[in-house]
Amino acid sequence: MSEDLLHFIWKYRLFTTQDLHTESGKTIQIFHVGNHNHDAGPDFLAARMVIDGIEWGGNVEIHLRASDWDRHRHQQDEAYNNVILHVVYEDDKDVYRADGSPPETLELKPRISAAILPRYRELMSGMWWIPCEKMIHRVPSFHLSQWLSRLLMERFEYKISAIYALLEQQRGSWEDTCYIWMARSFGFKVNADAFEQLARSLPLSVIGKHKDNPLAVEALFFGQAGMLEGEVFEDAYPQALQREYAHLRRLHSLQPMGGATWRFMRTRPGNFPTVRIAQFAALCLRSTQLFSIIANTKDIGSLETFFDELPLNHYWLGHYRFDSSSSSGGNQLGERSVDILLINAVAGIIFAYGKYIGKETYIYRAIALLEALKAEDNTVVRRFSALGIKAEQAAESQALLQMKAFYCDKKKCLDCGIGLQLIKHDE
Repeated sequence: MSEDLLHFIWKYRLFTTQDLHTESGKTIQIFHVGNHNHDAGPDFLAARMVIDGIEWGGNVEIHLRASDWDRHRHQQDEAYNNVILHVVYEDDKDVYRADGSPPETLELKPRISAAILPRYRELMSGMWWIPCEKMIHRVPSFHLSQWLSRLLMERFEYKISAIYALLEQQRGSWEDTCYIWMARSFGFKVNADAFEQLARSLPLSVIGKHKDNPLAVEALFFGQAGMLEGEVFEDAYPQALQREYAHLRRLHSLQPMGGATWRFMRTRPGNFPTVRIAQFAALCLRSTQLFSIIANTKDIGSLETFFDELPLNHYWLGHYRFDSSSSSGGNQLGERSVDILLINAVAGIIFAYGKYIGKETYIYRAIALLEALKAEDNTVVRRFSALGIKAEQAAESQALLQMKAFYCDKKKCLDCGIGLQLIKHDE
């Protein structure tokens, strides 16, 4: 038994509630167990219950043993004077509040099912990919669906915190925020940080001044990426980029980032940063008002089209890198790449904007977008599929990624909807 588990048992009333009595013999009827408090002070706040015929409102403190009250020095802390019930696993000692009065005590040990502790131990002690790997099939599909829906909202909230931080840095400019956020997504994990650094080093306002000159925009991106510094190129295109960037660098007082920041190793040619930078430059050539396009495009098909057939320089039809020709096949964004951008960048921006201005229509649009896209194909999603949890939509795969990272990997089974169903399950 752990105190966390005891909190869990109290929160979900996983104990026999018939004929409840305090250790002093007073009857108890619980209306509300209270709100779980993760900060300083009593464990559950604003509980409501009737004790010996009198209705009480106040706090609940939980300990494994009653003597922990003294060990934690609550008898000296006036914040615990409003504890209306002391819930313990074992009542081993009489305790008193700071005002000298004893709190009513409820011992749960004889009221907890003998099956709960073994289930909890099985979850905590397993060395599986996820703690419930051998049990997750027991969870009814209805409960699983409900939990995934909640996880999707958690996923959005997790992502928009980063967007809001970026928005504050950009002084409330949604266009600049979207530009940097989209650039980061073009890094596709491996080069995400490098892409963000690139976008921060190249203001959107500078790009806007040259939006009618494709060579200038491409030179700005590749030059700021540090890919033109000190190189002696054979092909005419990179030579032209070098000349153009030398002029633009002086004009706008630009400082390029280090070229060594970019990662080519263990990356497929289609994901080379040179190709992704060319694609992102083409996207900005299509429109420097990325946020306006995203916020005002309601049709999902039109959003997908916005990333199709980008005005990519013809040089990239036969190259993955400078001075190295290949039969690249076009180097346009593939269908799966577009889906990843819509999932990781576009949906988050729409959701964040909706929350920011208080309009639920944007929130619903973000959710509808993920429900319309296919589930991601990655190691986590495939492992869940092997366990019988198959994601069909991106909404479901995003929820599974959230669960794996924030619940399974941290063994927070007591906070997980699946863990709840497994521990309380009656066989």
